[in-house]
Amino acid sequence: MIGITIQFQKRCMRKFKIFKKIGSYISLATVKSIIEFFDYYFIGLFRRMDQHNLFFAGAGISFSLFLGMIPFILLIFSLLGNIFDQVVIEEQINNLIDQTIPYPAYANYVKNLISTRLPEVIEYKTSAFYIGIGGLLFTSTWIFSSVRTILNQIFDIKVERGFIYGLIRDIMMVILLVFLVSLSTFILPAVNIIYELTKNTALFQSFDISSVWNTLVYFSSLLLMFLLFFALYYLIPYEQLGKRVAALSALWTTIFWEAARFGFGYYINNILRTNPFYGAFVLIIAILFWVYYSACLFIVGAEIGQLYREKHNLKKPVR
Repeated sequence: MIGITIQFQKRCMRKFKIFKKIGSYISLATVKSIIEFFDYYFIGLFRRMDQHNLFFAGAGISFSLFLGMIPFILLIFSLLGNIFDQVVIEEQINNLIDQTIPYPAYANYVKNLISTRLPEVIEYKTSAFYIGIGGLLFTSTWIFSSVRTILNQIFDIKVERGFIYGLIRDIMMVILLVFLVSLSTFILPAVNIIYELTKNTALFQSFDISSVWNTLVYFSSLLLMFLLFFALYYLIPYEQLGKRVAALSALWTTIFWEAARFGFGYYINNILRTNPFYGAFVLIIAILFWVYYSACLFIVGAEIGQLYREKHNLKKPVR
């Protein structure tokens, strides 16, 4: 009995020495702050996700996105068809598909499908323009109203506006999205021309310029995604959230979106594709799931921004 007591005391002394050694590097106040940070953001995030019905809200946003996707694509193609030739447009579409569809096999299928229809859209770009404009006027209100309703709930915004005011804001958001997509389509070919002209010069032949170029394209696509998310968080709600809140939400959404892109590619390759039940519908299922996951991640980013906003009391005036 005495031997057991002595062994127990030795164990307690060893544990005490371990905690004492840890305490020499990290103070008790720091440990307390870490625990409070974890409880506030991580536990609080899961509480908010359950409170605001994350998966149901994500389904609403993804459904609205599918409704507006076709007229938006027609409008983009018709506008770009007046500026660039088919080769440039097809190249940028391929880059966009590579970034948004995680698995290469299905990305190539979508590329082939679009490339076969792209000449017809460019040929009838005037009709595509009017169809795209009319479709967006009808669907943009639905899309941005759905997103605004969810963001107002998350950010606890009680402000209501009239239908005309909301319609004008939604049209302005569509114009902004068209501008961002057109800008990205213009910048990347311009940079690509510079790359093709300089890659064989004596200055760059000693470097692995291709890896630098691939890295530049990768981070440029991430930057464009960040700017898109920032614009959505900052402009859609009727109440000013502040640039810090919108930037924090956009940053975490971009990080989660990129991580989910790699994880979703693994899921398609190792689980979804090997299941014989899905068969030929695997591409449709993959796109549906990916858009739905992206909508859910957009909501998670907003929840993180609201937690930060409440913690630092960053209440802003109404627009």
